[in-house]
Amino acid sequence: MLFSILKKVNFNGTLEIVDSKNKTYTFGKNTPFVRIKLKTKTIEKKLFRNPNLYLGEAYMDKEIIIEKGTIEEFIDLVTLCYDDFIRHNKMYSYYEFISSIFKSFQQINKLVNSKKNVAHHYDLNEDLYRLFLDKDMQYSCAYFHNENISLDQAQKDKKIHIINKLKISENMKILDIGCGWGGMAIEIAKNTGAKVKGITLSRNQFNTASRRAQEEGVSEKVNFALQDYREESDSYDRIVSVGMFEHVGIKYFKTFFEKTYDLLNEKGVFLLHTIGQRGVPTATSPWIRKYIFPGGYIPSLSEIVKISEKLNMNITDIEILRLHYAHTLTHWYRNILKNKDQIIKLFDERFFRMWEFYLLASKYSFVNMGNVVFQIQIAKNLNNLPLTRNYMYN
Repeated sequence: MLFSILKKVNFNGTLEIVDSKNKTYTFGKNTPFVRIKLKTKTIEKKLFRNPNLYLGEAYMDKEIIIEKGTIEEFIDLVTLCYDDFIRHNKMYSYYEFISSIFKSFQQINKLVNSKKNVAHHYDLNEDLYRLFLDKDMQYSCAYFHNENISLDQAQKDKKIHIINKLKISENMKILDIGCGWGGMAIEIAKNTGAKVKGITLSRNQFNTASRRAQEEGVSEKVNFALQDYREESDSYDRIVSVGMFEHVGIKYFKTFFEKTYDLLNEKGVFLLHTIGQRGVPTATSPWIRKYIFPGGYIPSLSEIVKISEKLNMNITDIEILRLHYAHTLTHWYRNILKNKDQIIKLFDERFFRMWEFYLLASKYSFVNMGNVVFQIQIAKNLNNLPLTRNYMYN
């Protein structure tokens, strides 16, 4: 069944598959040329039933072997023709349809669940993140003025771009929701002199961020808390949230925006930086849910705007960063390859293959599958910011 469907798919390159009986099938033409070996009949059946789950698992477990070409070329090839494959695979397209209907049940992000889901990913051995992130440990999309600048510079530029967009000044009070290892909050304090509170659900991130504030001499301006955004009650001039909204869950979008809007004072401004879907809303990949981000969900712009309309919020600016995250992920992937032996030593080879697949699948979701990054600016009142965007770049 798998091979009969693949014959109908329009490949932009050549995929050669050697099945468990050593029979070879060729699909597409021209370059790139990738040959893979399927080790068992079982994996052939699984890939027909649910490629979105079992492709990643098969790579992790070496049930798929890349015999010619690279894993990156393979993922590029299959993500480019993914929609065509789904169109011809009626069984799996029905599964995706049902999954999209019940997607909210895949994101049970109540207070207790949220802490558990965050710990699954962010409380891994911190040395892993030091091996592939920039020096400031920014685990979100960087901002590339051009493709040739370093990851460190692009992450610095992202922080400055956000600070400028929020028009932060010295006497302001700032809330950073999902503060990570503290880099954004510390940059705001150093750059503007404003007071910043950063909140996270990751104990590892909280400990590191708190230590960094002391070491970098900004502890009087910056403090961190191990806290859910729903537990915050103070009032703020500015709120920023970078790369956290993907963990909120669609059932809690209204709660999130009601809370952040309520935390803004009358002159307040909120900036949301999140991965988004360019097209219609779809469910989270079952492989990503199982292995990488349990409870995670990438919103479409329509889902966010729909909530803002119901709450009568003032969206004052939307910027779409297109391939910036693809460039970021390229740097991260290069870094894990450079540090492969150390990562295997920290975990094992299966973990390394999982992380490799995660970074590459993420990269090509931006290149081939319609993912982007939204920066959405929301103001409590329409006159809280200048009339034009010019101030962001001065």
